[in-house]
Amino acid sequence: MAATTLEVALSRLEESSEVDVSYQGVDDAGVARLAEALTNNKTIVDVYLDDNNITDIGVQRVATLIQSSRTLRQVSFYHNKVTDIGVQSLSKALLASSLNLLDLRDNRVSDAGATALAEALEAGSQLRFLLLKDNEITDGGAQRLAAAVRKCGEEGPLKQLDLEGNRITAKGSVYLKEVKQDLKKEIQFGYQKSKAREQHQGVIDTHSKDGVFAAR
Repeated sequence: MAATTLEVALSRLEESSEVDVSYQGVDDAGVARLAEALTNNKTIVDVYLDDNNITDIGVQRVATLIQSSRTLRQVSFYHNKVTDIGVQSLSKALLASSLNLLDLRDNRVSDAGATALAEALEAGSQLRFLLLKDNEITDGGAQRLAAAVRKCGEEGPLKQLDLEGNRITAKGSVYLKEVKQDLKKEIQFGYQKSKAREQHQGVIDTHSKDGVFAAR
């Protein structure tokens, strides 16, 4: 179903299985209206809030909804203004919900948020897909999430963890790679090279063109 304005979405709640108000300029007040309207709804399974103007205030309203809903399965906050504060609210809500996909790509989540999500995974969250691409998570957050996935084991519900585009270096990627290989989980991470390493590689690449390092 294509994205619609908030007003149109609100008018169709009882006849739909999803709400998609992506790219509609929805702010915290709009999210509050939507969350209130969905409080007693029994049909909506997926909620897409992508690329709007939602901050932690709006996220907290959705977290309350997630905690009370028995039908929601997917919620997406892709490209909003979510920080660790909002993620901490979501993490608490996950413990009392059956949500299986949470999309937080392209927000402002750092290690504190990653830690809160790791704790939720360890405490029994039913998440199967956790998407954290393009945030501000460093090696510490990556290590914490890796430890949580490992603790849940191969039979744990989480199937995919996306950490591409964060501030993870080779050090943090080691933990993720080990868990990915040992537990056969779908984990995307990549890592950022240090500035010194990048500069050194640049020198090597330059001289390689002249044959200086040809024998190495």
